[in-house]
Amino acid sequence: MKTPTSVLVILDKPKHEQSALVEAKALLSKHPDAHLRLVSFVWHAMAEQKNIYDAHQRRAIKKEIVRSREVWLRDLIRDEGLSAASISIEVVWTDDISGWVAANSDDADLVIKSVHKSKTLLHTPLDWELIRTSPPPLLLVGGWKGKRRKKKAKAENDVIATIDLRNEDRKHRTLNLKVLDAAARFAEIRGGRLHCVAVVEYSEVLSDLEMIDPRKVRKEAVAASSDFLEALIQPYDIARTRVHRPAGKVGHMVAATVRKTGAGLVVVGSAARRGLGATLLGNSAEKILERSPCDLLVVHP
Repeated sequence: MKTPTSVLVILDKPKHEQSALVEAKALLSKHPDAHLRLVSFVWHAMAEQKNIYDAHQRRAIKKEIVRSREVWLRDLIRDEGLSAASISIEVVWTDDISGWVAANSDDADLVIKSVHKSKTLLHTPLDWELIRTSPPPLLLVGGWKGKRRKKKAKAENDVIATIDLRNEDRKHRTLNLKVLDAAARFAEIRGGRLHCVAVVEYSEVLSDLEMIDPRKVRKEAVAASSDFLEALIQPYDIARTRVHRPAGKVGHMVAATVRKTGAGLVVVGSAARRGLGATLLGNSAEKILERSPCDLLVVHP
């Protein structure tokens, strides 16, 4: 992964803290040649109610909502002290943010958005939709107050690459290498160390029924995959003390590794599964997002 120089920043509504913009500014401070495309999304049902408002009224409503957001956006840029040479701003009218990003981000190296963790069976939050559909790598930031170990603050620039060793086929190997490459690049950008975690997953039901021994399962899995993992990470010079092989549920174990190391960023690959099966089952990226106590970078095959 190359150093991101064209960054699409999805801004929150004015009432929220702009965590994505804070992260984008930090990136800009380290790479002054980067360009930030700041996008604020607006939409209101009133402007679409043809049975209540005529065309002129609907246009007026939409125009005023957009104008108000543009004023806020210009004030935000001024207050943040951002240079017009390094940014572009736009207000977009749509209620399909993930669809807009999918169609309008091909020239971006990175998409940054603040994270919002709410989910019901019938509603897929925007974060989850973007994990599945964003063409560029997606960096989800913020929302971690009170979840980090203070004594590990000095390691907050460290980056953890999440490796999936359940399959050793070409597709999974390629995705694992993309994860490692992105993690190594962000460790370099942040000035931190690179870790990797490969979770050994097992059935807790079978463990509870005493049909398997989790310690034995972990030992056997680590032994069986150690050569393959070593070959994957060899080009990245990751010390043995920064290679983590916990056993359990992937979301829980990655979160535990973050707390153990104090790392500030986890990088994970997503197969971008879609449809009802994705909503019901999710994927590893979504399970990690649900419990992650730090920022999350998602890359696709």
